[in-house]
Amino acid sequence: MKNCKFSLILALILFFNWQCSTDPYTYDVSTTIEMSKTACFGTCPVYEVKINGKGAVNYEGLKFVKVEGKHTKTLSHEATNALIKAYIDADFWAFEDEYTSEISDLPTTFIAFSHDGKSKRIKDYYKAPEELKALEKLVENIVEEGNWEKAEE
Repeated sequence: MKNCKFSLILALILFFNWQCSTDPYTYDVSTTIEMSKTACFGTCPVYEVKINGKGAVNYEGLKFVKVEGKHTKTLSHEATNALIKAYIDADFWAFEDEYTSEISDLPTTFIAFSHDGKSKRIKDYYKAPEELKALEKLVENIVEEGNWEKAEE
């Protein structure tokens, strides 16, 4: 009877240990999304943001933004996994490297994605496809939602 109780207790400990150690993030820190927005002749927001596969977000607001300076936050595993899955599902690597024109005074968005040993950086100045704009908007939403903590400098 003692062996049976001991086995049951050991099984429960192992089960709960396994449950607690399961990482809810699907991706690791080598998976990253980076986006920066440049200035225009007006008041276009200028910032840089980097998000890794574990939900760590590093942001630096430079000009014409609600939050200036270096800040951080951590996204939930659900939000992180969904964001990265959107980039994979959109086949980010199939987009052109550059969308541009001779038009002046537009801000430029640089968007980069690294995952599974592949990396790509895109320059979006003018007439990028709606699918790429939608991916950029996902990152913009993370920036705009706030909840930033001041980063140590």
